[in-house]
Amino acid sequence: MTKVKNFHEKIESDLARLGVEIKTQKMEEGAERREERETVKQSLRALSEKEQPVLPGVPQTPGVPAVSDDDRYLPSYMTSAASGEEIKRAVEGLIELAFKRGIGVAISLARKTNPFVEDAFHDALVDKLLPELKKRGFID
Repeated sequence: MTKVKNFHEKIESDLARLGVEIKTQKMEEGAERREERETVKQSLRALSEKEQPVLPGVPQTPGVPAVSDDDRYLPSYMTSAASGEEIKRAVEGLIELAFKRGIGVAISLARKTNPFVEDAFHDALVDKLLPELKKRGFID
């Protein structure tokens, strides 16, 4: 497997573990009827349940790190003004955290937010990771 320069090194190991989990999910009964997005989302959920990362130095509520204005990975229900700028920034911050500190850390932190932010984060993370997972052959 080749590394892709636009992905942070921490995410490389997470993508490898996610790829293994996707293969496991595909072997489950009924997996052939599942959409690829749902397979990735279930794989992320399974990974987060298997490991509870220690969060040294990570605040208990998500910060709002500086992110780009590129919101193409945010779910469509997040791009409208009605979703609220604070919630949008929280989701973007969690996405950035996933790529800097690891998916497990970001998922663990997302669990401590409200359910809307957590679900939007999972949706956005799937949308952002799906092209890379396809490129690496984890998703057909």
